[in-house]
Amino acid sequence: MKYVFYLFMLFSSSVAAKPALVIDILSNENFSERYSAFLNGRDVLSITDFTANTDGSHLEIVEMILLQQALYLGGETRPVEFRAQPWAANTEFDALIDGTSLMLARSMWHEDILNYRGSLYVSDAVIEFGQYEAGLYVSADNLQAQQLQLSQLNKLTVVVNPRWHVDWRALINTPMSAISYIGPWEEMLAMVKANVVDAMMINFSVGANLDLNYEGHLFTPIKNVKVVLPDTRHFVVSKNHPQGKEVAQALFTGLNVLRQRGIINKAFQQSGFINQQVKDWQVVNQQMIVTKQ
Repeated sequence: MKYVFYLFMLFSSSVAAKPALVIDILSNENFSERYSAFLNGRDVLSITDFTANTDGSHLEIVEMILLQQALYLGGETRPVEFRAQPWAANTEFDALIDGTSLMLARSMWHEDILNYRGSLYVSDAVIEFGQYEAGLYVSADNLQAQQLQLSQLNKLTVVVNPRWHVDWRALINTPMSAISYIGPWEEMLAMVKANVVDAMMINFSVGANLDLNYEGHLFTPIKNVKVVLPDTRHFVVSKNHPQGKEVAQALFTGLNVLRQRGIINKAFQQSGFINQQVKDWQVVNQQMIVTKQ
């Protein structure tokens, strides 16, 4: 209760007097609508229960909330304004590197930011190695694909964008056939819907059946199998933005507080990103997972 009260007081004492902190989001994934639905009228700084109120994947929404809570806990008390940007994967780095963009509202794969570390402040891992698990989502009317067993996955075609380096690396280390497609997430899902390909790797949805309902069409994961995306994910802040250093310091301080209090893991578990329903499912790319000694 003290944690919630502190966040609320910190927010309410400063929000009226200070200009907004502008943080970028992707415009093509309907974040604003999904974010508002998840909040359901709640103040973002008062949220301690991250249980989803709708089916679907909520990782990006939870990260938007954790980001704001971390900033305030770190002393950055300006209200956050999310600015939608129609970026492709390569141009989002251009904006961060030249300082046009302060930061993104979602974490990024460590592999993707390696070549840009000189231009970015990089947080400690928000998602640890091995935590990011994806299902093999097929159209709900593709009964044949749903019935495949682990030993039969060599029959499966899975669409993946080769620019998504971690996804690509995970998929080619499985017996499944990777179908390369450079395009938006929504178009790839449409390929699954039309049975052009069998499946797409998607982090698990919330809901009793783990189903994903996208624009009225139902997708479901092949049961008892999953893929681990072998990397860590981090928040990044532009070093070349005028506010970059102070925002990064506040963010990283606040993330440490959230981590120490167990809020980050709690958020991922309650939202279904770390999904207890699939904890005993077989990992298709098990050889990529290094067991700690």
